[in-house]
Amino acid sequence: MADRMIYGFHAVLAAIEHQPQLVLNIYTSLVEGTRVKSLIDKAKNQQIHIEVLTVAKLDKLTNTSHHQGIAAKVRMMPAKDEKALQAWLKQTDKTPLLLLLEEIQDPHNLGACLRSAQAFGVDWVVISKIKSATLSPVVSKIACGADALIPILQVSNMVRFIQNIQKLDIWVVGTSSTVTAPLKAAKLTRPLALVMGTEHLGLKALTLENCDEVIKIPLLGEMESLNVSVATGICLYEVMRNRSD
Repeated sequence: MADRMIYGFHAVLAAIEHQPQLVLNIYTSLVEGTRVKSLIDKAKNQQIHIEVLTVAKLDKLTNTSHHQGIAAKVRMMPAKDEKALQAWLKQTDKTPLLLLLEEIQDPHNLGACLRSAQAFGVDWVVISKIKSATLSPVVSKIACGADALIPILQVSNMVRFIQNIQKLDIWVVGTSSTVTAPLKAAKLTRPLALVMGTEHLGLKALTLENCDEVIKIPLLGEMESLNVSVATGICLYEVMRNRSD
């Protein structure tokens, strides 16, 4: 298992609260404040080593000045594989909800999508291995630690992956601004995989062809499309709303 740095209050707090066994060290340039004291107390309760650094040293350690005065070295779990997801799909009692992200290249967008996924009850996130932002400290910070809370699978061929989960009765819903079927018409209460595409071009043509259903988010203004992370949040909220009715 490899080690990497994460930074930002919420990302570090999520790691301490949900995966303390993976947190190797905490680094902070802050020694006062209720919020930081609470985080440090939780780290001490988990017997995690804490080191106080100057701001300059923390900047150098994290390679950024946007660390909010807190960082952690964490041990990354081995990447999930497709067999693990298929085993979960076969044995779960839940109605599965997967989020498939095809070639999301901006780490801020990837982080925001992961945050929405965790907030709206996604069970697994699947991202492209190539032409996609990598899981990084920036992604962790924007995701507020959601990448530590949700299983993430990377696949080299999204179309093949879609075809494999369809054999397990997962209904695959793609998104595109060029179709007419609205989001509200989609079959969202069944075992579902929602597929979102790259920032500029959306889903690839072959990916769209292999979806069971393709929908769009109706817009009232002059803009033709939404930022992918915003669109992801809207679609996932609609799934949650449908399933809670």
